[in-house]
Amino acid sequence: MKLRAVLLRITEDLLIAGFVVMIAMVFGNVVLRYGFNSGIIVSEEASRLIFVWLTFGGAFLVAKDGQHLGMTSVVSMLGRNGRWWCRLVVEMLSLFCMALLVIGCWQQASINLDNHAPITGVPLAVTYFAGLAGGLGIGALHLIALARQLSGRMPDSELVFGAESEELSAFEASQAEEKRR
Repeated sequence: MKLRAVLLRITEDLLIAGFVVMIAMVFGNVVLRYGFNSGIIVSEEASRLIFVWLTFGGAFLVAKDGQHLGMTSVVSMLGRNGRWWCRLVVEMLSLFCMALLVIGCWQQASINLDNHAPITGVPLAVTYFAGLAGGLGIGALHLIALARQLSGRMPDSELVFGAESEELSAFEASQAEEKRR
């Protein structure tokens, strides 16, 4: 198995494990609070930290598959040159946003390295490391796509990427169903 596939599988497994742990802590805490008038003290801080990591990890996995929301129906109506320029602008703006995210998270992580959460004692910088990791991962994906596009190795079918909203997909499916009748 390729190293990339192994790393992606590990990332997915870690996110699933984090999600299960977070759900168990939050649910257990709710049951303990309402049923027994007690609770798990660490639960809130730990689940908040896990949730931040889940958010950035999930954003990376969705970006890897090119499934963030996009205006694919609008871009698809353009000619090849229009689609090429739209993809270039998207990649450049996304890289800029990821650079801002990485710089900001690095600065905040540096500031909060010596600050610790009151109950768990985990450095607050760990929260910002999630944004740093997510920004670097998504930024790397955009750099790879930009290099492929500028070198001419990106096929025309990849110039339009992203996912439309679920409502539009459902509407298009219903329209196709009506045409078949």
